[in-house]
Amino acid sequence: MDNGKISVRYARALLSDAAEQHCETEVYRQLCLLTANYSLAIPQFNDALSNPMAGDNEKIELLRTAIGEPVHPCLDHFLNFVTAKRRENKIFLIALKYQEMYREMKQLLRADVTAAAELDDKALESIRDFVRETFNRDVELHTKVDSSLIGGFILDIEHDRMDASIKGRLEKLKVKS
Repeated sequence: MDNGKISVRYARALLSDAAEQHCETEVYRQLCLLTANYSLAIPQFNDALSNPMAGDNEKIELLRTAIGEPVHPCLDHFLNFVTAKRRENKIFLIALKYQEMYREMKQLLRADVTAAAELDDKALESIRDFVRETFNRDVELHTKVDSSLIGGFILDIEHDRMDASIKGRLEKLKVKS
């Protein structure tokens, strides 16, 4: 069975179970922490989770540690289940698929704002309002700073990009000339 089918099936099962227990938002939040921390050390995580010498309890403890806070009982049960089924090396893909399904269920868009400098709350709220009005959906806004943009920002919404940065404008001028 391929990774896509596995991650969809497991993520769907977790979302269904979490929704029944009314903890889908908390599980979502903790899976976001897991994937963020997992992304920082993918090779090391994969090696540890694929290591046949590591016991199930060690693998579960590694996943709990990657979440960085006490794990919700629903998610903890799921981590035990996945490990018992020998699918712990798929947890990153399962977590990403869960996040995607959760956002779809909640009609929530993920938007990433990359700005040349830290944006104040008023600017962030304006961007949030723009996305809400344009797409008629709630938005989960993530920010980061990239000083190479010189000024302005880049807004990534799902598969769309709006480049309002000075660097982007300069590159467009360079192409035209």
